[in-house]
Order: sequence, then C-alpha cells, then structure tokens
Amino acid sequence: MPPALPRKETRLDPRLPWLGGVRRLLSPMAGVTDRAFRTICRRYGADMGFCEFASASGLTYGGENTWKLVDTDGEAGLVGVQIFGADPEHMRQAARLLSGRRLDVLDINFGCPVKKVVRKCGGSALLADVPLLERIVRAVIEGSEVPVTAKIRTGWDEDKVNYVEVGLLLQELGCAWVTMHGRTRAQKFTGRADWDRIAHLVESLDVPVIGNGDVVDGESYRRLVGHTRCHGVMIGRGAMGNPWIFEQMKAVDEGRPARTVTFAEMCAVTADHVRGEVAARGEGHGCLVVRSHITRCFRGYPGAAAFRKLLFDADGSAALIALLDQAAGLDDPRVVAGDAG
Repeated sequence: MPPALPRKETRLDPRLPWLGGVRRLLSPMAGVTDRAFRTICRRYGADMGFCEFASASGLTYGGENTWKLVDTDGEAGLVGVQIFGADPEHMRQAARLLSGRRLDVLDINFGCPVKKVVRKCGGSALLADVPLLERIVRAVIEGSEVPVTAKIRTGWDEDKVNYVEVGLLLQELGCAWVTMHGRTRAQKFTGRADWDRIAHLVESLDVPVIGNGDVVDGESYRRLVGHTRCHGVMIGRGAMGNPWIFEQMKAVDEGRPARTVTFAEMCAVTADHVRGEVAARGEGHGCLVVRSHITRCFRGYPGAAAFRKLLFDADGSAALIALLDQAAGLDDPRVVAGDAG
C-alpha cells in the first residue's frame, strides 16, 4: 500500500470531533451546490457539502429566494452554510437567524471574485479592507451558535497578497479552519492556482487549512496534498458534471486504485440529478441547472459532444431522462446520437 498522504498536525476545534476525518469537501457554488447535487457528491465520497452561498442581507430581510438556498432541513451528512456581505450587523443578524437550522459550520465568503458580489464590497473585496473583514468575523462569531470558518484567496492582486496576515487574523479571532483558493481576486479563475502559497499558509497556521484550486482528479488531489500538507481539499468547478472526482480522491486516501466509472453509470447518475433538480426547483429551472453540468460531463467518450447536444435539445425532463436511460442501456453515446460511424 502506498504511504499515507502527508498532513500537518493541527489544532482541531473540540466542538468539531468529526473534523479529523474530513478530507474531501464540496465548495459552495451559486446555482450548483444545492441539496440534489450535494447528495450525489456524498454518494461518491464527499465528506462534507456546502450550500450555495447566501447573501447575509437577503437572509436578514427575509428574502424568500435567499432562504431557499439554505436547503438543509433533515439533511444527512455534514453540511455547511456560507454567507457573504459587507455589513457587520447584517452578517451578525444572519448568523443569529441561522441558529436552529441544520448546519455543522457557518462559513464566511472572503473568496468570491464575481463582480456583482465584489461590487457590493463582499467576497474577495474584503481582502483589500482587513479592518472591515475583522469586524465582520467578530460579528459572525458573536452571532453564530456553530463554529465559524472562512474561505479566502491569496489576496486582491499581486500587489496586495496578504493571505498570511488574513489567515493569522482569522485564526486569532477563532475560526475553526481556513480554506484558501490559490489565486488572487484579479486572477478570478485564470492562470494556475499557486500551491506554494497554500503550503505557506499551512505552515503559518495552527488551525487546519483546506486547499482549493486546480484539483480535477485523484492524481491532482494527491499532488496538492503532497505539496502542501493541507488538512483537506475543497472541490469547486472540478465537481461540476464530475461528482465521481470524490471517489477518485477517496481511493487516493485509502491507498487503492480508483475504479473506472462507466458511461452507463454517468448516464444513470445524471438522470438521478435531473429528477432531484426538477423535484426541488421545478421543471424549467431544474433542467437548466442540470444542463450546466452536462456541458462538463461524458468527456473522453467518442460521440460525447453529439450526445451532449442531443441532451441540450431535449424538451423537458422526461425527454432528458429517456435519452439518458437509453444511452445507459447501450453504454455508448454514439448510437443514441446517431454518430456510430
């Protein structure tokens, strides 16, 4: 059996007795990490899943659509909620309002690079205003009944790289762990994630560091952990259309080869996803959400592009599921797509 992946010994929050075994986490992503997708990712080995991130102001003002994002009632398995905002009082109030909800940790979003979040001084914009970031963390910890964590980037841009300063502050204020995406806000999702900086943060903090960025399969998971000694890895875009990435990561952790997920299984899982999304979001929105995953699915199979187009052109969930069931039975996308030649 290969040697265990190197992990730095860290100070674990006694309120989180399960944290020592948590290695594979699903990142909060808007429009992606709802209950249906979290359930599928857990099936394949995700230790913990996060809801779509929610606006603290939306929760404070009782926005129905915002509260729908906290879809955790009765959920089995570890689940986190992530909030964002620039008003400390709204962040405190949101933390209080979440008391009694089904969640294991409350995460603060200091990493989102999207313009509509940053424009309101939320997400990664707060890396450029550390005093406000500090007030927000204090407010959330004061208002929360569950342990608080935070997700950051390496800094605003290359001239304002401050992840160690921010990480040490988060640790001092009482965050149970820090997740870091290895890019600046200016990079958004371009270029390469800087794993050296993740490794530096791991060595700088006593609390666990969760690494994030450019893990797309079991081998890249092995390399990130080997390079950084991080406690765990959070997967974002790498899980879209690819929930079996968690099974590949789990195989690495258990020192065994990962099995091959067949095309038929991919179809069956995607059909399950369609059913779950339609049940939760309704016919139109549910199909739209699954199509965003289909764009990244079935890669590497001859005829996959033609099959994906067929799925995109399908009229409604029943047609989508029928195509997926037919393809699963044949275990070959080319036949269904009329591309067998």
